Amino acid sequence: MSAQVAALRRTLEERFPGAVPVAFRTAQAMATGWSALDAALPGGGLPRGRLSVWSGTGATAVLRGVCAAALARGERAAWVDAACTTSGEAEWGGISLVRSQGAGALLCAEELLRCGGFGVVVLAGAATTGTARVRLVHVAREGGTAFVETGPGDGWMAAVRVTSSVPPGGVRWRRDALGEAVEVESVGVRVCATALGWRREAEVELPVGARDVRLSLEPRLGDRRGAAR
Repeated sequence: MSAQVAALRRTLEERFPGAVPVAFRTAQAMATGWSALDAALPGGGLPRGRLSVWSGTGATAVLRGVCAAALARGERAAWVDAACTTSGEAEWGGISLVRSQGAGALLCAEELLRCGGFGVVVLAGAATTGTARVRLVHVAREGGTAFVETGPGDGWMAAVRVTSSVPPGGVRWRRDALGEAVEVESVGVRVCATALGWRREAEVELPVGARDVRLSLEPRLGDRRGAAR
C-alpha cells in the first residue's frame, strides 16, 4: 500500500469513525439536484452501489452540482482528481477533493468507495479498464455508493452511460442597455442518459460565476487559460 493511500485511510478513519460499509445495500437512487435530470436517469437518479460513466462537455460542472446536492442532504461527496486540473478553491464547498495520478488515483477511489461513508464518489480523468474497473465496481456495490467515472472511457460494466454537451444557443448572456452581450449568465447543458432499454434526454441550467483570477494558485495545477503568451 502506498504512503498516500495509507494516509487517506487514516484520515477517513479519523474523520468518519461511524462509516460502516453495508454489503448488498438496497437504496433508492441518489437525486442529482435537478428534477429534469433525475427523470432522465433510470430509477430517478444516479444508481447507488453501481458505476455511472459520464463523458462530454459540462460533465465536471454538472457533477459538482450533484455533489453539492448530496452535501445539502447531509451526505458526503468525494472527488478524485486524477488529471490534477481542478483547483482547491474553498475546499470545493465541502466536497472532499483528493489529487492523485495513475494507479494511485485508482487506489484512492477504492478506499473512498470501500469506507462506505460517501453518498457519491467521482473519479475524474482516469479511465479504468479490466480488473481495475471490476474491483472498483465491486467495492462500490459493497459500500452502496454512487460511483461516477468521467472521461472518454467505455461503458463496460456501467449501469448508466451519460453524455453531455452544450447545444447551440445554450449560452445565456447578460446584455447592456444597448443590447450588447457583456458577460455569460448561465449555460444550458443537454444530458443524454442510456442504459439497457433506456434512453432519455434532459437539459440543466448552470449558473456562471465571474472569477477575477484565472491563474492557478496551486503549484501542482497547470495554467489552463489557453491564451498565447
